[in-house]
Amino acid sequence: MQFDGKTVVITGATSGIGEASAKMFAAQGAKVIGIGRNETKGEELRSLGMEFIKCDVKDDKALFKACEKILAENERIDVLVNSAGISVYGTVETMSLEDWRESFAVNVDATFITCKCFIPRMKAQGGGRIINLGSTAGTVGAGGLQAYSSTKGAVIQFTKSLAAEYSEFGICCNALCPGGTRTPMMLKDGEEACNEFAQLFPMKRLGEPEEIASACLFLAGEGASFMTGSVMLVDGGFTCV
Repeated sequence: MQFDGKTVVITGATSGIGEASAKMFAAQGAKVIGIGRNETKGEELRSLGMEFIKCDVKDDKALFKACEKILAENERIDVLVNSAGISVYGTVETMSLEDWRESFAVNVDATFITCKCFIPRMKAQGGGRIINLGSTAGTVGAGGLQAYSSTKGAVIQFTKSLAAEYSEFGICCNALCPGGTRTPMMLKDGEEACNEFAQLFPMKRLGEPEEIASACLFLAGEGASFMTGSVMLVDGGFTCV
C-alpha cells in the first residue's frame, strides 16, 4: 500500500475532512495519529487501528504537549495534515474580538505550533510532507466570513513561506483549499442552506469529505514529489466563475 511504514499526524481527525483523511491514510497502510476533541470519534479511530490523542488545538499548551508525546514515541513524522478548523460568521461590525481571536487560535496558531514542533524532525530525517487546509475563502474572500477568510488566507501565505524555507530539506509544504464540503461545520446551517449554497458551484453540488481527502493523499504521495508552495483548489469550480 502507498503509505506502508509512514507515520501521519492529522489534526481535526474526528470530524469532516480530517476524519476522512485519517481513514484513507490508514487504509493505505499508514500509521495514523489523530488529534481531535471528540472522544467518541477518537475511540472509533482506535477501533480501526489508529492512535488518537484528545486535544483542543486552541489550547496551545495542550497542543505542544500532544506534539511532544508524538515526537517521543515516534522516530519519524512523514506527513503532517493540519485539518482542524472553525468557521465563525460575522462581519467586522458584528463579530466579537473573542470570536476573532478564537478563529486565529484554531486555524492559524495551531498550524504554526504543529509545524514548529514537527519540522525539525522532518529536517533531521531528510524530508516530509506538510498539508495545511486552506479554503476558497482564503483565496477570494467571503462575505460574512471575515475571520474565516482572514485565517485561511494566513494559512495559505504561511504555507508558501514554509515551502520557500524548507523545500531544500526535502519538506514539501502545500495548501489544500476545499470549496464547500459536506462536513459537520457546513451542515450546521441546515440542509436547505447547503443546497442553496451548492447552486453557486458550476457542479451544482457540495464536495464530499472523501473527495478532499483523496486530494490530501495525492499531496502526501510520490505523485506530488515536485509540488511545494502550491495552492490546490478542490472546489467544484467555485473560484472559476
